[in-house]
Amino acid sequence: MGGEKVSSATERLSKEGIPNYSYPEEAMTTVSHLVRYSQWKRTPKSKVLRLKTQRSKAKSILREALGSGRQTLTEDEAREVLSSYGISFPRTAFVHEPEEAIRQAETIGYPVMLKVVSPDILHKTDVGGVVLDIENPKQLRDAYYRILSSVKTRMPFARIKGFFLSEMLKGGREVILGLTKDQSFGHLLMFGLGGVYVEVLKDVSFRVVPATERDLREMVQEIRTYSLLTGARGQSSVDVEAIVEVLAKLNQLAMELPEVQELDINPLYAMPEGAVALDARIILSGPNK
Repeated sequence: MGGEKVSSATERLSKEGIPNYSYPEEAMTTVSHLVRYSQWKRTPKSKVLRLKTQRSKAKSILREALGSGRQTLTEDEAREVLSSYGISFPRTAFVHEPEEAIRQAETIGYPVMLKVVSPDILHKTDVGGVVLDIENPKQLRDAYYRILSSVKTRMPFARIKGFFLSEMLKGGREVILGLTKDQSFGHLLMFGLGGVYVEVLKDVSFRVVPATERDLREMVQEIRTYSLLTGARGQSSVDVEAIVEVLAKLNQLAMELPEVQELDINPLYAMPEGAVALDARIILSGPNK
């Protein structure tokens, strides 16, 4: 603002190292950053949580995948890696045939979900590879053949290794957790609510690894839709501490497994007590990338 009328003054200010701005919005943005920095400086120090894990087991899975020339883990491998870090999954059985699935469903209990397992399919819902809310043996048998038909039509060259049969959980809320490896910052943790909140509203938070316990708690609390986790509008609240605990496990995983380039838990199903991963994806780079 002011143009040539104030140019000599702004030049002198700049020469003396005094901040000056063309528009008030720029000045206010700078002031807000200074306020946030001051608040951060006054915040008491917090520690990085250290948890007991099965690191060597996870390392061996990554070595085997990289040794065979693969950068994308199969879902069962991704589950094993996350389980090595204490992240839970619903009751699940790996099956090959519809009658085997029906027998296992009697043990797990209906309703169940059925999901294709293939090293060639990254996004299973995009190819019709997932059926939810299966209530009885007939629906389960139909779901099996429907998935087979859909996958063979949309990805005829995909290798189908089998199917995951899992219990359906109720009374919770889906959230998304992730890791990505940035060239400048290293690993970044991501958190957000599932569905439209991430896809449309981009309501997510990030932290650089290693993140402290306070960082993890704040990244959950700072999303705009946090109140949906704590029982807004008469809805049931979910176990926020369980979400923070899973973030802590991913934080440690990133510190101990530099080979991980990307990791998604989409979704993590947070319930009134506890949280379980419903789907997992891990992509590797190399230890020096």
